[in-house]
Amino acid sequence: MRLLFLGVGEACDSRHGNCSILVHAKNTSFLLDCGFSVPHRFFYYCDDPDCIDNVWISHFHGDHFLGLPLLLLRFWEMGRTRPLQFIGQENLKEKTLAALELAYPGFVDKLRFPMQFLTITPGKTLTVKGLHLRAAISGHSQQNYGLLIDDGDNRLYYSGDGRATEATRKLMHGCDLALHEAFTLRDSIPGHGSMASCLQLMDEENIKQLALLHLERTTRYREEETIKKFIADHPGLLLPKEDDRIVLGDTA
Repeated sequence: MRLLFLGVGEACDSRHGNCSILVHAKNTSFLLDCGFSVPHRFFYYCDDPDCIDNVWISHFHGDHFLGLPLLLLRFWEMGRTRPLQFIGQENLKEKTLAALELAYPGFVDKLRFPMQFLTITPGKTLTVKGLHLRAAISGHSQQNYGLLIDDGDNRLYYSGDGRATEATRKLMHGCDLALHEAFTLRDSIPGHGSMASCLQLMDEENIKQLALLHLERTTRYREEETIKKFIADHPGLLLPKEDDRIVLGDTA
């Protein structure tokens, strides 16, 4: 399983793009979330119209979702004809089409590739190209799904936004890598996680590595030295930046 971090920031961070990770596993690929800033970074790496198979949307806040119209426009411009599959909550199709219509009225009729939509139900397993996907609801201001991707050898958890819940804890328990929102140093903002709670998660849920994402921008810059020391003092905690790569397992 191979990961490329396209963005690691929160909605308003001008120095770091919106959180998004490109994942290749077995014979398929996923774009995990697609906020405002994501398409430009994505296409910096991708000049093949068929370079992605699936798009996962954790929830419908703009910094996780509103890059979709540009993603679709660019794929159309590049001549994509292969289906593109979207995976997420039950209203993902309606939200995607509404965003595309708002951004580029009438454009959906010009697309030359099918858009396919799969709904994932918390508590049930969805199998995509040999990968087992499971979702659970986190504690966020809007319904957000954390996602577990299991390729049979490695288990990757992506939180989207929000504090861990009992349900998301069960998903990430024992996983090889968790990508988790850590908005502040300590739990202080309702509906958001923190670096301290992520460390607690890693210890209590036996997570091998945990990457901290979506840090609140003023915290990231004002507390830079504190954050560096926190990471250095806790092996297994990671603070990825754009363009970083992680490989899980011997094969991808």
